[in-house]
Amino acid sequence: MSANPDPARGAARTVPTALIEESRCIGCTLCIEACPFDAIVGTARRMHTVVDSLCVGCELCVPPCPVDCISMVAGRPERVWTRAQAVAAGARVKAHKRRLERESLEREARLASRTREDEEPADEDLSDAGRGPVDRIAAIVARAVQRARQRRSGTP
Repeated sequence: MSANPDPARGAARTVPTALIEESRCIGCTLCIEACPFDAIVGTARRMHTVVDSLCVGCELCVPPCPVDCISMVAGRPERVWTRAQAVAAGARVKAHKRRLERESLEREARLASRTREDEEPADEDLSDAGRGPVDRIAAIVARAVQRARQRRSGTP
């Protein structure tokens, strides 16, 4: 916003900011997922906080909160929306979308590789011929344990 805002576009106002009441936050990460500006930081089962300088006051984080620990507070008087902040916020939204797409592709690749591992025949025969369901499950569990041991030891 310029020093002399255009009155035809409305009056200049301060940007509200989300505030997380830390004592009530349960660390569910729903607010982090809802914020397209990546203005909320924290991890699962830990208290989250809002990065004041990144919050644009969109209120998208408020509805998903299951414990109602997020409220919008009036912004500081010196925090008036500027063109540079709008451009930076747009860039953060684009980066957020790219990150979500990348994470989705990585998740799909992991699931596909697990599915392939489960479908590949092991050294021992896992066919149902002559085996009961308990034997088949035991063989699958044994393969899973073997894969876990290989991962720990660093061998493929």
